[in-house]
Parts: sequence; C-alpha cells; structure tokens
Amino acid sequence: MKNLFLFLLLIFPTFSIFSQQIITGKVTDAQTDEPLIGVNVIVKGTPSTGTITDHNGDYRLEVLENSVLQFSFIGFKSEEILVSGRTVINVSLREDTELLDELVVIGYGSMRKSDLTGSVSSVSAEDMTQFIVSNPVQALQGRVPGVFISTNTGDPNANFNIRIRGVNSIRGDNSPLYIIDGIPSDVGSVNTYDIKSVEILKDASATAIYGSRGANGVILITTNKGETGKTTVNYNVEFGRQSLIRKLDMGDASEYMKLINIQQMNDKGAAYFTESQIASAGKGYDWQDAVFQNAPIQTHSLSVSGGTQNTTYHLSASALIRDGIIKNSSYRRFNVRSNIEHSINEKFDISLLMSYNHTERKRQSSGFGNRGGSLIGASLFSPPTLTPYDENGEYYNLQLAYPFMSNAIYNAINIVNETSNVTVPNLTNINTAITYKPFNGFSLRSSFGLENNDYRTDNYTRSKYLYSSNAASVSTYNGVSLINENIANYNFKLNDAHSFNIMGGFTYQQHVSKSLGASGSGFLSDVTESFNLQAAENPGIPNSSYSKWVLMSYLARLNYSYKGKYMATTSFRSDGSSRYSEGSKWSTFPSFALAWRISQENFMKKFESLSDLKFRLGYGETGSTAISPYATLNTLASGTVPLSGSLYPYFAPSLNYPGALRWETTAQWNIGLDLALFDSKLRITADYYNKITYDLLNSVNLPLSSGYSQTIMNVGEMSNKGFELLVEGDIINKKDFSWNVSANIATNKNEVVKLYDGKEFYGSNVGLVFVNGTVNLIREGEPIGVYYVFKEDGYDENGRIQHVDVDGDGNLTNEDRFILGSPHPDFTYGLNTYLRYKNFDLSLFFQGVYGNEIYNISEAQNLDYGMGLNLRRDVLYSHWDATNSDEVNQQMKYPKITQNQPLEQSDRYIEDGSYLRLKNITLSYNLPVKKLNLESLLSNLKIFVSVQNALTFTKYSGWDPEVNSYGGDITTGIDYLTYPNNKSLTFGMNIQF
Repeated sequence: MKNLFLFLLLIFPTFSIFSQQIITGKVTDAQTDEPLIGVNVIVKGTPSTGTITDHNGDYRLEVLENSVLQFSFIGFKSEEILVSGRTVINVSLREDTELLDELVVIGYGSMRKSDLTGSVSSVSAEDMTQFIVSNPVQALQGRVPGVFISTNTGDPNANFNIRIRGVNSIRGDNSPLYIIDGIPSDVGSVNTYDIKSVEILKDASATAIYGSRGANGVILITTNKGETGKTTVNYNVEFGRQSLIRKLDMGDASEYMKLINIQQMNDKGAAYFTESQIASAGKGYDWQDAVFQNAPIQTHSLSVSGGTQNTTYHLSASALIRDGIIKNSSYRRFNVRSNIEHSINEKFDISLLMSYNHTERKRQSSGFGNRGGSLIGASLFSPPTLTPYDENGEYYNLQLAYPFMSNAIYNAINIVNETSNVTVPNLTNINTAITYKPFNGFSLRSSFGLENNDYRTDNYTRSKYLYSSNAASVSTYNGVSLINENIANYNFKLNDAHSFNIMGGFTYQQHVSKSLGASGSGFLSDVTESFNLQAAENPGIPNSSYSKWVLMSYLARLNYSYKGKYMATTSFRSDGSSRYSEGSKWSTFPSFALAWRISQENFMKKFESLSDLKFRLGYGETGSTAISPYATLNTLASGTVPLSGSLYPYFAPSLNYPGALRWETTAQWNIGLDLALFDSKLRITADYYNKITYDLLNSVNLPLSSGYSQTIMNVGEMSNKGFELLVEGDIINKKDFSWNVSANIATNKNEVVKLYDGKEFYGSNVGLVFVNGTVNLIREGEPIGVYYVFKEDGYDENGRIQHVDVDGDGNLTNEDRFILGSPHPDFTYGLNTYLRYKNFDLSLFFQGVYGNEIYNISEAQNLDYGMGLNLRRDVLYSHWDATNSDEVNQQMKYPKITQNQPLEQSDRYIEDGSYLRLKNITLSYNLPVKKLNLESLLSNLKIFVSVQNALTFTKYSGWDPEVNSYGGDITTGIDYLTYPNNKSLTFGMNIQF
C-alpha cells in the first residue's frame, strides 16, 4: 500500500502537465483593428496566472484546457472567453464609454464626466502637441469656450494673457491658477509632450475648492505616468522655419524723398532733394529686411515609460530651440522630468515627481520708445536712402545724415548688434506623496512639494552703441515655495443607488522671494560685459528686496449621485493669508451645484435619438489676494539723499494702511446643459454665467495734508456675464475613414459696476507720441479699459486735423473726450476639423475674435512730419493738398504733410481688431508598421508637416491683430511698435519603440 501511494505521488504531476496547454493570440481595437499594447490577460479565479500583450498586441499563456480567460484594458470593455481546448484565441475589445467617463480630473480628486455638476472643459494630449509652442497655454487658444488667450507680442520669450470668463480685478492678477500634478506651479516649465490631459475649471462651483486662488479659473495639468508592462520609448522631433506674417508697406527711397520734399515745401518753401536724386534713388535700403529674418525652430522630446505590477515610471527629457524673427532674439528651453509611483503593499503607495527646467531668453529692444528709438520703430521709420554703415564700415549715425533729421532716428543694426538682454531662469520642482488605504474606498494622501525658481538677467550696451556710453545691469531673483497637502477621500455606495464621495483636508503653502540688482556705466572694455560691475566708472545704486507670505487652508467637498440621474456637489474652503491684518486674515468660500440627467426619466425614453441630456445649476464664491505681502502694514521706504556732496541713507513712510482690508470676492452663478444625440455622435455643451466681484482692492489718492499720496481700500465692484457653446460631432466613423468636427463660441460682457465715490481714472501713459498719453478709461457702467479719446472732425482750411470741441472753448480737454471703442471682443470662436483616411490624418484649426478694437499708436507716427521719419506708402498718395477741392481733401486718409500736426488721442487710431485665423493645418502619415514587418524594430512611426498661422483674415492695418503692447487689463488693446507674430512651417516625426 505504501508503494502504491508513492507511485501515485510521482505520476500526479504528470497528469497535471498533460491537462495544461499553451494559448497564444492577439488583442486588437475593434474599431481600428490596431493592436492593443499592455492588455491584461489572466485566468479567471486565478489572478496570479496571467500576462500582458506586447507591442504587437500578442500574448502567450499556459493554462488549463477548461480555463476562462479575462481580457481587460483601461478604456475598453472587458471580455471573458472559455478556452475549450483552443490554442489560438484572438480578441477584439470595444471602447467602454462609461469607463472613459471616469478620467476627468477635478480639484483634489477625479469624477466621472457624466457626474460633473460644474463647468469643466477638457483638452486632449493630441491637441496640446499639434504645433510647437514655447508655453502650453498657446496650445489652448481657441479650443475652449470662455477661455480667451492672446499673445502680447510675437517675441519667442513673450508672456501670454489668458482670461477665463473675463477680467475680475482692477489691481490684482487676472490669470488663472495652474495646478500641475496637484501642485501650484509655473505652466511655462512643462513640455507639451509630457502632458496627458488638461482640464479647465471655469465656474465657481468647480473652482471654489481652491478658494482665494480660484477667482480667475483653474487649469489642471496632468503629466504622463508610467504603466505596467513592457518599457516604451517615444522620440518626437520637429524642425521648422518661422517668418514675418507680412511686411508693412513703407515708402521706398524715391517715395521718401518725395515726402520730405512735400514737407519741406509746406514748411520752408523749398525742396531738399533734386529731381535727379529722386529719379536715381530706386528702392533704397529695406530696413525691415535688415531687422527681420527667417528663423529656425526645432524641438526634441524623448521619454521612457514602463513598470512592473508594483512600480511604474515615466522619464522624459526635451529641448526647444527657437530663434526669433527679429535678429539676435531667441528662446532656449531644456526640460527633464521623472514620475515614479510604487505600491509598497495593498495599503500604502508612494510617488515621487521631479522636474528641472533651464531656459535661456535673449530679447531685443521692441515696443514703445522714442519713435525710432526702439528696434521695431527703427526698422520702420529709418530713411531708406540711408544704410547701416558708412563708407568706412562704421555704424552710420542716421541722426547726422540730413539737417532735418531728428534725434528720434536710430540705427536698427546698431541696436541689434550692440545691445544685449539675456535672462536665464532655472526652475526645480520636487513633489513626493504617500497614500494610505486602510479599507476599500477610503484613502489618505499626504504630499510635500518644493518649487525653487532662480533667474538672472544681464543687460549690456556695448561701447559701439551710438546713443549712450557702454553700460551694464544685473538682476537676480530667487523664489522658493513649499506646500504640504493632506487630503482624505472616501467613496462608498448605499444600496447600489446612492453614490457618495467625501473629501476633506488641510493645506499649507509658504513662499519666500529675494531679489538683488546692480548697474554701472563707463567701462574701459566690453570684454567682461556685465560680469565686472565693479569696474564701472559710474556705478549705480544697488537695490535688493525680500518678501514672504503664507497661505493656510481647510477644505471639504461632498459629491452625491443617485443612480447617475440626480447629482449634487457642495464644498467649502477656508483660507487664511498672512497678507491681511488681524480680523481679516481668514475668509470662507462656499459652493453648491445640482445636476439632473433628464434623459434617464421614463418620459424621455420615447426620444430614441437622445443619448444624454443633463441640466446643471451651480453657485460659488471665490477670492483673490490682490495685495502685496505687506500692504496692510504702515511701511517705510529707504533711499539716499545728497548732502554736502555725499549721499546719506534715509527711511520715510511710504504707505498708510487705512484699516482692515477685506478679501476680493467673486460670486458666480452658472446654468449649463449637456446634450448628446445619435449614440453620442453629436455632443453639445452650453453654459450661461453671471458673476460679480465685490470689495475690489484699489489705490485711492489721499489729500496732501495726510502726508501720503495713496492708500489701498475696498472700493469697487465688477461684473462679467456670458454665454458659451461647444458643439462636437463624429460625422463619419468607419475603419478606413473618419471625420470629426468641433466648434465653439463664447461671449463675455464686462462692466465696472462701482468705483470709489464714482471717480473714474485712466490707464497708464502709453508713450511719447501724445502730450498726455492716456487712452484707456475705467468708468462706472463701462467695460474696463475702454478707449476715451477725442473725436476727429475732418481737416480745417489749412489741412490740420480738427477734433470735436464739446464745450466750444477752443481748447481740447478731458471734457471733450468720448468713449469710442473697446478692446474687448463681442465674441470669440474656434473650429477644429479632423479627417482620417487609412494612414493619413489631416487637421485644420481655425480661431478668431470679433468686435474688438485696437488702438494703433504706431499709426500716429505717420503724422510725425518734420522729423525725417520714413512713413507708410499711402501717406504719399492720400494726403491733404491745397490744390484739391475741400470735398476731395476731406476724403484723404492723412492731413497736410507739415510740422506740428496735432498728435492727440484721436479716434483716427482706433481700428477694427476682428480676425479669423487658420491657426494650424497639419498633415500626417502613420507608417503601416505591421504590414511592412517592422514590428521587431518599432511600434509606431508618424511623420507630419504643419503650418502655423497659415492665413489671417482681418481689416487691421498693422502687422498682426493679435497684439497687446502693455500686457495688462487696464491699459489694454494697444499696439505701439510691438514685436510682430510669425507664421511657421515645420516637419516632424514621432517614433515609438
């Protein structure tokens, strides 16, 4: 008996072996027939027995012959298949729209898209990488209704204005809050190829969870993380060329001479240039061609991603090298990023996210200046009869060329070659977190983040610069932010009908910044440039600063859903800021939102074409800390005063704190509708919002008897109302051909509701052209920054410009001004269409604005006669002339060409700023790797060509209608010799291994 038992033990493994078999197969996407990589294949009931598909979608697994295989993949419906003795099992998985619904990120958590109660818009990773951008914000332009984005200038180093549902504050920053992987951070530090998704929180019910930082909207950026499976390598490369969208039509050499002669005849009775000189002048020198260039651009991005069941990783490095279309301007950015996540056990997970960004920004002189004193002005107004160099090869001082030349004429090439402005920022981010999951549905996450921002700016003017001695300045800045967040989340269901998510937490953020600056002039040599300030013959007075603020917050949110039909969200956040004084340090920001999925009601079942219909209603309050860290203190300013030939330091009161300041608060209502038809092939989202910001913080002038000039008070209100519409359609969706269209449109009506004692005030001085150079006005009942100018009233009998004199006193004063334009568009819009035919993809993206005006101060230069400036060509062919009848003269675009034409803030410089732009067109080809039997070498290869800013339709006479010289919200819509935008042609390739 004993021997029989031993025999059975020996042969039992043999029986087991013979009952197992090898199963192979391929898993593909049911819609596209493309292989799916990383699909989990396990034996049902035995999760330890399993594998994942490789880069070809293939798998191999040893199982029992009567096993059931489970196939699962994120975003697809799972499949279960009985082996039944088969050795080859191929599977096609279909998308699971409900599962994809769960991928929407919101503040401090995530939700099913179908359960959203607030206004949240998403932008895909594909849209973010459609063309090369220096800042991810550029890629959002025109894609999201209610999000208005404009470039201040075409400088590759320029900032971008992004306003979500209008302007809320007069004094404070109106930019949204950027959250990158859960941490407030600088959006410019992110490479677009590292971005997985972007969510824009627009209404207060969604943003109130961010309290005093959520008034201007919140943009959540999630970067790529690793996934379990085989290591994947991605490499993206793009090369391109940028060029000026268009040249301005300036006079050539002969036309310049004719203009000068007309002016000289009108003012002095004699021409300066002879007819023979004019006849032989030809086109002359093109200063625009001398300053602008066709500039190269290239970008490289490399990532490595993968992981095991316990650890995942995503590592990336990128470089963006971009020259400006103005010579000697450029932008260089180098990024590295690592996202590592590790599961210690079933209860504990840890993560570490690190990034480093190094940037080199080389700028050129542009924008406002003394006519031709800026590089842009010099490229336009320098006489085409002159060249940058004299007969000896030295820089030509154009101011000495003719007796009528003004000191407003600068040599553009001298500016390009002999001035330097370089800023080098370095940004480091480290964020680590530990998550504890004691039981199903509950998690406690504690994270610690650090952001260190260092930069140094060096300015240098070399000794060959014609218009000043060599000079240097250096400024440095260091800012360190520390943030700790402790967030608890609990998800649970009752009776499979009631779903709850409860979130609560505490956050702490501290920011410390320091700056230092020094300067000098009169150096013996240019060799060391700004790195030897102690050698300056005339040292400047150094300056330094220190600042610190702290923000503490308590927050909570409850999400409730009844069978996905009735949904409610409520939240509150209590913020405490060191910026405010005792009694005002804390403020609470509540919100609530309701949603009703009407399509699930029985009375809607008869509408077969209806896939989804949801009504949303929300209200919330958010805030803004629109004051500096020490604005609620009686502060002293330091300085020096000369006495007996020496400088002595002093302190003097600089700001009188009037009493307790309250937080700026924005209250917002939102009504929304989500509609899907025809199996969700047509999707419509509509929102109407009404928000008002009260307790606006602003500077108030004080009487001289107080001993102070200004103080800060809560003195105003501002409102924004608007409508947003997004329509998306899958028009054709077949295996070899698909066509998708997305269109959006948005309106926003801004109004300054209340000011201190109803007193209006002006924006900043906008340059040297006007005697009193203010154009923008802030007045109750009007949008912020409207154009408040004189109204032109034709030409008088001497060819001079006349303006309406309201009170008839013969003098133009502010009482004679009118509100005659607004920088704010009536509506903004975007259209994106995507076509796929077999392996070819074509996308076209249009973006535009309508109804705004631009105040074109650059055009005022065309009235600056008698200074020797070159002018627009049409000045010569459309100006007032004594030989014409008055009827003809009144139709002329320009007045008499004579000195001292009135350069007032006139409505003649207000132009229609509306435009429609073909922002991007991209054609790509996906190499059929499988058909070419290249799977052993690579997984995917895509090549593409892209044109950015391909076409622009506009009536604006300047370089480009997308302009904002001063970059602010009070002094906005101004074009004053601004660095123009460019168009580009790029070729690229994406390779995946």
